[in-house]
Amino acid sequence: MSQQNEFKRGWAVLLGAFIGSGVGLASMVYYSTGIWIRPWQEEFGWTRAEIGFQQSISVVVMMLLAPLVGRLIDRYGLRRVTALCLLGYGLFLAIFPFMSGALLVLYALSFGYAVFGVGTTGIAFTRAVNAFFIKNRGLALGICLTSTGVMAFAMPRYMTPYVAEHGWRAGFWVMFAIVMVSVPIVYFLLRDAPEQEDGAPETAQSGLTFNEAIRTVTFWKVASIFLLISTAILGLIPAFIPLLQDAGLNAKQAGQMGAVLGLSVMVARLFIGFIIDRIFAPYVAAVAFSCVALGCLALGLGGIEYAMVAAIALGFAVGAEVDLIGYFTARYFGMAHYGAIYGLQYSIFIFGAAIGPVYTGYIWDVTGNYDLALIIAAALMVPVVIIALTLPRFTND
Repeated sequence: MSQQNEFKRGWAVLLGAFIGSGVGLASMVYYSTGIWIRPWQEEFGWTRAEIGFQQSISVVVMMLLAPLVGRLIDRYGLRRVTALCLLGYGLFLAIFPFMSGALLVLYALSFGYAVFGVGTTGIAFTRAVNAFFIKNRGLALGICLTSTGVMAFAMPRYMTPYVAEHGWRAGFWVMFAIVMVSVPIVYFLLRDAPEQEDGAPETAQSGLTFNEAIRTVTFWKVASIFLLISTAILGLIPAFIPLLQDAGLNAKQAGQMGAVLGLSVMVARLFIGFIIDRIFAPYVAAVAFSCVALGCLALGLGGIEYAMVAAIALGFAVGAEVDLIGYFTARYFGMAHYGAIYGLQYSIFIFGAAIGPVYTGYIWDVTGNYDLALIIAAALMVPVVIIALTLPRFTND
């Protein structure tokens, strides 16, 4: 099938995946996390480590449930599972504005929306894109996940000053409304697989079984790469806006700099997606994460003057991770059991997201800044690059 025909056949699915990825827990909520830190500190007296533990709870739940949700999608279909998960996660967002200061309530709500939120991540949406696109798989994944960059831009740029004016509770009501509007749109646009000429869905998909995949060295190399990346980076993203505000920027200025990070995510999604269809993806990953290390070092050692450099670097890190997980999973292990295999890869990936916010918040509580966290992130990129350069050539489309 030609490149043009792939997009003609799959544009609706790509649009549905784009919208779903943007409003999901790992996108809209994640990129707004830093907005609530200072208001919650001021209103409830919580420390940053305590607030960071909220994210750790949600990602641990997602880590444990990701393989199960992947299997449910493989068995019962993408549309039903994803629509139900979007609905449940959105309803939990509507409960947050009623918090009154009990940490246990925050943690319970974080647990609840993560149970549903895991089905709003790349487990669902990269599966749809990989099923419809082969020759343009990298670019299509990049387009799909560019919506996370849209949220990475829009949430700090617009939600930060909105919350400063109207309060953090109003911000949660806005997110709830966005999710509810998106549920029917995503449901009607998504499909599990392309239709054949007779109108029947394509069901024969090649690839390794789950048990075969996890017995390969390649599976664990890929898992190691993204575990290190998430441990290094995913604690810094929600800390980026408060880091800038601590350095003296006001809410509007910090939001604008956070928007630069979001733009970087979008550019990275598209650029890396386009390139990996043409250049061996592990080589692209090695170069990208070398640049990430340099950006983190610049801010950690050079100070706030390098905030722009760090924003671009962190954006590229986020712009390269989830789509590369999906790309590597499809290319190395095939689509026959994609949901289960990707689910375990994603589970390992977000284990690092459980660690990152806690130690990043703890570093701030002890030192009063995030410099050490930035230096640690740069150091963790070294094994990422080394492992990427040892990955084998693709043998599976």
